[in-house]
Amino acid sequence: MPVLEDPDGSRSRFLVDAAGELIARFEAGERDGRQQADFFAPVDGVTPAGAVAAVMDELRGWRVAGEEPFARLLVAAGARPLRHSHVMSRDLERDPAPSEWLEPKLPAGIRLTPVDRPAIDLAPALLAAFPPDHPDYGEMRAPDHPEVELEELMSGRVMGPLLRCSALAVGEGGEVVGAILVNGKPGEPPFDGPWISDVFRHPVVPGVGGPLLKRALAVATHDRLPALSLAVTHTNPAIAIYAALGFDDLLNVLNIDV
Repeated sequence: MPVLEDPDGSRSRFLVDAAGELIARFEAGERDGRQQADFFAPVDGVTPAGAVAAVMDELRGWRVAGEEPFARLLVAAGARPLRHSHVMSRDLERDPAPSEWLEPKLPAGIRLTPVDRPAIDLAPALLAAFPPDHPDYGEMRAPDHPEVELEELMSGRVMGPLLRCSALAVGEGGEVVGAILVNGKPGEPPFDGPWISDVFRHPVVPGVGGPLLKRALAVATHDRLPALSLAVTHTNPAIAIYAALGFDDLLNVLNIDV
C-alpha cells in the first residue's frame, strides 16, 4: 500500500514507493469528493524527480497541496493547477492584539454581532463579495448556493466548531453586510488550530473587513487562543490587509489535481 497511516493516530500519512522507501509526508483529508494530501513535503534525501514520479504513479485522482516549487514540477508532469495561496498566521502569544480592538471603529450605521443568524441570511453578502472577476470566484466558491458553503462552516462539520471570535456586521436595516467565521480546526497552529475559514463584506459597505478582523484578533487574545491563521489566494489584495494586521506569511502553497 503506497500510503501508510501514522501509528500515533493523527492525520499524518506517509507516501512510500514500490520498494517501501519513504518518499513524502502529508496530512490526509477530503475536499470536493477527492482525497486530499495537505502540506505535502518530500522527505530529505528524495530527489524532486523521484517524488514527482511517486505522486503521479501512486496518488492519481488525489488533490495535493504542496509548496509552490515542488507543485510546479507536478504541473509540468501533467497535474492540473488549482488554487495558489498563502498560509498566514498571527501568533497571539508572542504578539497579542490590543484590547481596544474589542470595539473597533465602524462605518456609520454598522454594528458587530455574534453569528446568530441562519446561513441563508449571510448568503447575499457572500455572493456579492465574490463576483466573477474575484480571485476566489468559481473553484473556491459555490456561487449557485452560497448558503450551502456557509452552513458547512457554521455547523462545524467541515472545520470544527465556530469560535466566539466569529462575528457578523449588520446594517441599519438588520441586513448582514459582512462576516468573519473562525473555526476550531483540529490540530495545532499555525497550520491548524483556530482558523479564519471565511471573511467577507458586501462591496457597497467599505470599511467593514478591517474591524471584523481586529475584533476577531482581540477576542481570540482575550480567550487565550494561541493564534489565528488563514489561507488567502495569491492574487487577492487582502494579503496586504492581513500583513498590516500582524499576520505572518508562512507558506506559499499550490493546490493541484493529480
